[in-house]
Amino acid sequence: MFTDKQGKLQPLWAFVFSLILSALAFFVSGNIAHEAADQKPFRSEFFFRILWMLLLFGIYVWMLTVGDHLEEHRIAAQGLPRTRGWLKQFILGCVMGGGLMLLAIAPIHFWGTLRTHLLMTWNKLPNLGAVFLMLLCGALAEELVFRGYPFQHLERALGPVRAVLVFSILYGLLHLLNPFANRWGIANSILIGILLSLAYLRTRALWLPWGIHFAWNATLGLLFGLPVSGIRVLNLWTYTDAFGPNWLTGGQYGVEASVTGTAVIVFGILLVWKLPFAELAQPARRVPAEAALKDPVSSIQS
Repeated sequence: MFTDKQGKLQPLWAFVFSLILSALAFFVSGNIAHEAADQKPFRSEFFFRILWMLLLFGIYVWMLTVGDHLEEHRIAAQGLPRTRGWLKQFILGCVMGGGLMLLAIAPIHFWGTLRTHLLMTWNKLPNLGAVFLMLLCGALAEELVFRGYPFQHLERALGPVRAVLVFSILYGLLHLLNPFANRWGIANSILIGILLSLAYLRTRALWLPWGIHFAWNATLGLLFGLPVSGIRVLNLWTYTDAFGPNWLTGGQYGVEASVTGTAVIVFGILLVWKLPFAELAQPARRVPAEAALKDPVSSIQS
């Protein structure tokens, strides 16, 4: 019931078990971070995102070993192969994520009002590195869950279209937990899930979606000081208030709940779909000696 003829965990069950363990890691990380942060929001988010990412890596390495009988390249198997082109895809993802966010914010500048307050001082400068680390780890943690091991095994079980729909809807619904969440923001989060899932499917790696995700959040929250899905903890450099109709600014939830945000996300989906991205190769795996001896024999017999 749970395994195939080779003793490997069935893809659908691998998806179910990994999603349950991912949710458990989420709550464990959140509780530990809350206790360690001493009621300081930034410190809580910092501890939570890093701890969640580390727990996810451990869970998926364990499942690849026990469930998939994989003994090597288990980080690459999660969608992070360091083969030719990986850095290029990550940098390109950062350029795309930052560029898309600039396009989403620009209409507020022209048709609304942006009031920015500079927050950065010399004593806060060391925190800048902590914010970058938090953004990198937070984006990677979400990519590991929503485009990594659970997504990859659900795709094997149901196909890419159904896997994208399931995880994009789940990604959108989880944003209901964010402050000031609304229906438009949830709909846009579902579209973002489709964008990032398509980026994975085009490259068969997490480098491109990770870059898009990281730069999107960094541009919106750190550079411009606007809320990221209703969260203000990333506003370290600047703090910006956006004034205008909700369809333009997204209200307190931010640009991700605006009509302009929808247009930009759809444009991003078209870009990822049409641009000539290459599928990254997985690193070569060693063939056991017994298997190497069997192959020539079987080919002669056939």
